[in-house]
Amino acid sequence: MTAQLPQSQITSNSDLYEQDFYLWIQTTAELLKQGRLTELDLENLIEEIETMGRSEKRALESNLEVLLMHLLKYQIQTERRSKSWQYAINIGTPPTSPKGTQGKSEFKASLCSDFR
Repeated sequence: MTAQLPQSQITSNSDLYEQDFYLWIQTTAELLKQGRLTELDLENLIEEIETMGRSEKRALESNLEVLLMHLLKYQIQTERRSKSWQYAINIGTPPTSPKGTQGKSEFKASLCSDFR
């Protein structure tokens, strides 16, 4: 059973996007579930998907940068090894790997195999 769309729609979905973002998300998700694609606010939906993709990419790049810096420090500066570096290497690997691919443990093992 699918949820009902809100009865009191603002003039259009693009207006809803500007006035109540959370309700816009709920409405958009429901329209997608119901296959009512012609009613979608495509311009804003595309913008949100692109923004989400860029944000996820930046987060992954940042996590990888930190991990690689700690791996380099851990290998090169053996006398200065700290628990925080080890923690970042063992626990702090990027929390997300591309969906449908390897999990966190396998990702870490494949990335770090040369550094252990």
